[in-house]
Amino acid sequence: MKSFIIFIILITLSLLLTGCWGAKKIEGEVYNTALGFDYKNGKFEVYTQGLNFGNIAKQEGVKIEDLPILIGEAKDENILSAYGALEQNTSMPLSLGHVKAIILSERIIKEKMADVIDIMGQSPNLRYNIFLFGTKENLKELLQTHSFFNYSQLYSIIHGPDELIKQNYSLPVLRYNQFTSRYYRPIGTIMIPSLSIDKAHFSEGKSKQIAILNGEYIMSQQHYKGWLNKEELYGLRWFSKGIRSFNVRVATKTVAVKIKNPKTKIVVLKGNQPSYRIAVKGQAALYQNSDNKTYRKMRSEINKKIKNDILTTIQKGDKLNTDVLNISEKSYKYHLKHWDIGAIRRFNLHSVKDIKVDIKIIESGKYK
Repeated sequence: MKSFIIFIILITLSLLLTGCWGAKKIEGEVYNTALGFDYKNGKFEVYTQGLNFGNIAKQEGVKIEDLPILIGEAKDENILSAYGALEQNTSMPLSLGHVKAIILSERIIKEKMADVIDIMGQSPNLRYNIFLFGTKENLKELLQTHSFFNYSQLYSIIHGPDELIKQNYSLPVLRYNQFTSRYYRPIGTIMIPSLSIDKAHFSEGKSKQIAILNGEYIMSQQHYKGWLNKEELYGLRWFSKGIRSFNVRVATKTVAVKIKNPKTKIVVLKGNQPSYRIAVKGQAALYQNSDNKTYRKMRSEINKKIKNDILTTIQKGDKLNTDVLNISEKSYKYHLKHWDIGAIRRFNLHSVKDIKVDIKIIESGKYK
């Protein structure tokens, strides 16, 4: 009898232990890795990109290129109901826990950003550190672009742009938490990186369709301002943090240098209206000097080009009635007692009184 009682107690205790009885097999769900949102004819279009585990880890005897990317597509009057239509018509549960990027059409950015913010707030599985992009491309085609060497698309700029932009890339990327922290700010500009499809520069037996950054969508004070291409935003690189180096070509591209760890300082000048002085300093390694120019001449041309790049970007922003380089933010952060918001918002091309660039050539690139 005593043994029977002990047996009952043990069985009861074992039932109280937590276990994995409700766990799902990892291959039993569709793991969405990117989402795309568009708006046409009064309806939202939702696209999902799902990757097979074979897309992520190479399997013996299986080529990545033989494993297609799963694209979901649905439309409805709001984003949530469109995604719900996908869930109702899938043969496997859809998971949002692994989404790394959201791509917005130009129409969404212009007209429906409030709906994107709403869906991000409603979904507990969408993380705030995901990347945010815009595009003029067909979303379905963009989500089916390739990576190199038959690797998963997880090794593309859509899912992992951080390392790429540290190496000679002039356009910054944006995470959703950075977007929300600036969206309601009364001063400054938000830039949503723009994706396009490049079909001309790489091939592996056949042409590769690669997602690339080609510009930025400009927003300020919750309003869409316009779009600027990569060349118009060259001045932006000197205000970007965390960038290791930039390649710069001058003198009809006969002189090439790599500028390492450039530093830019914005000085606020006191007066009736806020104005600014910009100083850029850095060191450069010389990699090309086809015309055998003197160091003094090369240095002068490099400094002139960088100054012109900054001025061009400021001018382009001025035409959009916005401070693309966020120069006026320094007044907002540190000098609100001196000027009100209205005065700081009146930033324009003439607010920048001086730009000084001092890049010193300290190395000559030598052959090994």
